[in-house]
Amino acid sequence: MITLIEPNFRKVICALSSRTTSTNNFASLENQTSLVTGASTGIGREIALELARAGSDIVVHCRRSIEAAEKVADEIRLIGRSATVISQDLYETAELVAFAEQTWEEQGGFQIAVLNAGVDLLTGAAKDWDYNRKLDALLKIDVTSTAVLGRAWGTRMKEAGNGSLITIGWDQSDRGMEGDSGELFSMAKNSVMGFTRSLALSLAPEVRVNCVSPGWIRTAWGDGASGYWQQRVLNETPLKRWGEPTDIARMIRFLSSEEANFVTGQVINVNGGVVR
Repeated sequence: MITLIEPNFRKVICALSSRTTSTNNFASLENQTSLVTGASTGIGREIALELARAGSDIVVHCRRSIEAAEKVADEIRLIGRSATVISQDLYETAELVAFAEQTWEEQGGFQIAVLNAGVDLLTGAAKDWDYNRKLDALLKIDVTSTAVLGRAWGTRMKEAGNGSLITIGWDQSDRGMEGDSGELFSMAKNSVMGFTRSLALSLAPEVRVNCVSPGWIRTAWGDGASGYWQQRVLNETPLKRWGEPTDIARMIRFLSSEEANFVTGQVINVNGGVVR
């Protein structure tokens, strides 16, 4: 079941009266609508806000965190863009095609889709799941939902004559990393990266499809990481710092814009210079 959360009347009036024109024309997304999956927290939240700063109206997707998603939507309205919140559990594979079609129709289409939703296996209850349960969740949410939604929305964009799709990879997928998390994320994100390249060929020339692969990004796990991991990040990263969600969001803004109109089928690492 898809739940559509409409902003109240006061918020609509506020959004209309406070709408402003972006003063930064580089990577402008004026007159565009962007849908961001997994946008209630973390990197997804920052992507939604950055695209709004570029001038895009935003569809904020969440799984269950409707209150958090509405806070993101309120922030977007303060920027001067319109925002709609939708919720859908992307684990439910059988519902994905209907969700994709219904969302496209209800929003009247959109020009940009960022397939950011993924499983957090490093914090919360999920960190204690066994290997097979983690594998199942990654395959359904990170891989299957990316493929089904990307193909569905990409096809509609191609029919409309233009669009940009962006997926999320992982910079260590093609190099490998030790441990359960390394094995699991490498398998899932390599699938996403390969799918991105193939989908780009299928949807060209009307639609561009690219993948952003984060390195060590300071999300909830990074904030609480042990001294070992804090030092490992500094040792492995030539720029000697954690990446921030804004670093990912700004790359996605660029790839979504006309400034990147000759870029498709690419996997772009945003990782502070890690090359091995």
